Amino acid sequence: MLAVDPVSSGWIVHTPSFTGAAGTTLATTVHEAIAERIECLRDELYALLITIAVAARGCRTDTLSHVHGISRLRAAVLGDALVQRQLVTESDGVYACAHPIIAHVVRTGLSTSRRREVHRALALALEFVSPVDADPSTHGEIARHAEQAGEQEIAYRHALQASESCTRRGAYEEALSWLDLAAGMSTRAEESEVVNRATARVLEEAGWHEAPPIRPIGSLLLAPMQPEDLDLPTGV
Repeated sequence: MLAVDPVSSGWIVHTPSFTGAAGTTLATTVHEAIAERIECLRDELYALLITIAVAARGCRTDTLSHVHGISRLRAAVLGDALVQRQLVTESDGVYACAHPIIAHVVRTGLSTSRRREVHRALALALEFVSPVDADPSTHGEIARHAEQAGEQEIAYRHALQASESCTRRGAYEEALSWLDLAAGMSTRAEESEVVNRATARVLEEAGWHEAPPIRPIGSLLLAPMQPEDLDLPTGV
């Protein structure tokens, strides 16, 4: 079920292995192998890896610094240690899991309470370090983490900001997706009215008489893992 790429020496998963019982066995084997690697990490490294995995899009040192209460230099030292273990990559100052399945294994090993608290910490840290004129992807990231943490006010506010940014650049379907999230996070009648007015404005600008099917906001931020994602990098 596993082969080795002759050039990169990386793991290759044969697609037919995903059918029938063999696929289940393979997924379990790969999951356990990565879980064993993760369990060997000392607590400080494991905590940082959890944050990076939950963030999905990766973290800069300023975000990691605020989440873990450490200096940015210490965050970089720990991030580089995870890079050396081939669990994380670093590109342009952003640390991200080296492979989707690594992030998946880390996230599935978390309790509901810990996952929620990591989402909350990420939302608050990103809100603190992000500039006022942050791009819609940043506002959207904050909104998503706040939603997962149950921080409705933060999720509502940043979903609206993400929607406004998308509307300005003509990304109307994405704007409606963020408004859908804002509607779900609203707690007062006046907040719902703000969402309704914003929705009407987007439809008018787009020239639509009714809203198209709303894409779940998760599909805009975190794509589902595909079989080809199990082609692991060298040394994992």
